[in-house]
Amino acid sequence: MYLKKTVPVKEIMTENVLTCSPNVSVAKAAKLMTERGVGCVVITRNRKPVGILTEQDILTKVVSVDQKASKVLVRDVMSKGLITVDPDTDTLEAARIMAKNKIRRLPVVRKNILIGILTASDIASFSPGVAEALEHSETLGGEEVGRSVCELCGEVRERLYEVNGMWVCEDCKETMG
Repeated sequence: MYLKKTVPVKEIMTENVLTCSPNVSVAKAAKLMTERGVGCVVITRNRKPVGILTEQDILTKVVSVDQKASKVLVRDVMSKGLITVDPDTDTLEAARIMAKNKIRRLPVVRKNILIGILTASDIASFSPGVAEALEHSETLGGEEVGRSVCELCGEVRERLYEVNGMWVCEDCKETMG
């Protein structure tokens, strides 16, 4: 009989999540993201996540439409309808959720309170262990990984390659040069 090993999200998530209020300017949120070296900020009210602001949101909803970031509030451009997971969710299931919804970041909540965040890079960094446990893949020479989530496009792919410190699929690898 095959016993499936699982790795809960809480074991690989980032616990110290950058958060801010919906009433903060995009400029201030972007500065916080830059200072922390992260690609998103979770928007909270009373520790409950209500949205997320990503680098992509800033580019597509502020910069590309020539808005002044210091005049735009996070609440006006954040992604709403937040998809979250419980800390006990299996990491492979979380990867499937991310791929299905074409997202790279999943806030982790317990009783509606934000306790962490799981990113595609968290999963990609940990995927050799998860994949081995699930008998889906193996690490090949440190430069190639089996089934996991591409850090650029967010798709679950059979094979990823390490390029400039990121785990990416073949399509994204080609676009990176």
